[in-house]
Amino acid sequence: MKAEQLGTMSPEFADFLHSRINAIDLKAALINALGWEKVSGNTEKYCMYIFNKTPDELDIDELGAEDLFVIGYLSAMENYHNPNESLEFLKKAKKKLSKSYTVNIIYSLVKSQIAMEKDFCSVWKIYNKVDNNKKLNHDMRLYAEKIILDYMYLYKDFCK
Repeated sequence: MKAEQLGTMSPEFADFLHSRINAIDLKAALINALGWEKVSGNTEKYCMYIFNKTPDELDIDELGAEDLFVIGYLSAMENYHNPNESLEFLKKAKKKLSKSYTVNIIYSLVKSQIAMEKDFCSVWKIYNKVDNNKKLNHDMRLYAEKIILDYMYLYKDFCK
């Protein structure tokens, strides 16, 4: 609730997102709560709080998987209508956390956002492929999965 109200990165939120103790789905929930409508500079603030560097100054190959995920998802939320830059971080996070449903589903949502410009059916297909992947560790709360499914299900009708 605090993240939703503030809508901006704080040292407290950055510490939560960086901590290896906190579950990846809770990190995704916090990023989601920060929102995308009023988001500005959260990626840079996170990087400055945690690494004392801007995102451009970071060596992406030296970042841990969860930091890659956090930076990628923050960036995607900040650039909701143009999330291409976030994919580099999310793709590397997905490679390192290949069995994580949370990481894979967020990656698919960002890919779907890009696909939305051309074909709504592909939005559903990208999401559905991940959602039906039985090899993934379902490390996301069921209610969160349902929220995503309910939203993405709207795109299924475009596949007829």
